[in-house]
Amino acid sequence: MFKVSKGIISIAGISVLVSCASGVKRGVVAMKIDSTDAHIAMNKDEVSVGEHVELYWNKCVRAAIKGSIQTCEKVRKGHGVVTEILNDHYSAVKFADGVEFKEGDFIEIHSHK
Repeated sequence: MFKVSKGIISIAGISVLVSCASGVKRGVVAMKIDSTDAHIAMNKDEVSVGEHVELYWNKCVRAAIKGSIQTCEKVRKGHGVVTEILNDHYSAVKFADGVEFKEGDFIEIHSHK
């Protein structure tokens, strides 16, 4: 049997509380169906039909010198709407015409509390 440090459990618990407190739910484009439709990986209790999502990608710049810091920037790509809950872990989203997306892009839902 292995032991789990109380410090690790505390850090994990704090991380969960901070992510919940931010009011942002995140998922990822798991499968591109066609030019406007995709399946996203989000649990069914995190999203609902008709909910609006924002699509992003990470624009990362590799450092020219080995060991230097790589930087990434979150870039907005467009908007979509959840059209169907597929199962416990996936939902369908329709993005606006002209929004270019690919598998691995991520979506966010900002709760308005």
